[in-house]
Amino acid sequence: MNRMSSVYRLAWAGVAALLLTACVPTSRIQPVEKLADLPSGDVVLVGRIELDPPLKAGEQKLSKRYAEYERLALVIVDEEPREMDRLGLGDMKQRINAPLGQNFFVHHPARPFYILKSWVVMQAEIKVQSPNARMEDPLAPLQGLFRVDVRPGDKAVYIGTIRYHRDEFFGTTKVVVRDDHAAANAEFQRRFGTGLSLRKSLAVPVARR
Repeated sequence: MNRMSSVYRLAWAGVAALLLTACVPTSRIQPVEKLADLPSGDVVLVGRIELDPPLKAGEQKLSKRYAEYERLALVIVDEEPREMDRLGLGDMKQRINAPLGQNFFVHHPARPFYILKSWVVMQAEIKVQSPNARMEDPLAPLQGLFRVDVRPGDKAVYIGTIRYHRDEFFGTTKVVVRDDHAAANAEFQRRFGTGLSLRKSLAVPVARR
């Protein structure tokens, strides 16, 4: 392992250590349990994150203390597109906690936004024995920039199923946005009733400059 690789991995270890402490900020984007709790000016976002192949048993190395990160994608969003080489604590304030393979129902201001990048926590606790010790990346990035069109006055928007295809090293090889609106809308109506329409506005891939 060369010096730059060692520095890179040690930096990731430091980031992971911060993420997995009580210092992790609460996201402004929270699950919606009932429509009466939807903040004024916000919209219910509905979508899903999938991995192909899915996570295998034991692939994540998480202690019971950090079970909340099991099979969870941290979806980082912002109102403007930007490069995102690392995940910082400030980014965690604007994240969707998306259970892999399940629809999420969260609130967000009713205006357009970007999905910058998603991450999966692979290791919760990392102990580095020496600078030359081999260790796996604690965080696995899911690459891809997407724009979601949310309009003023929207109350519920479906953004699609974002399916990340990955290789054996957790590199993103392909990303597909699939339209599962019918199934998502059926679940939406079971949760919230039929009085609110779930408008389809699929996430659109954006080429990075």
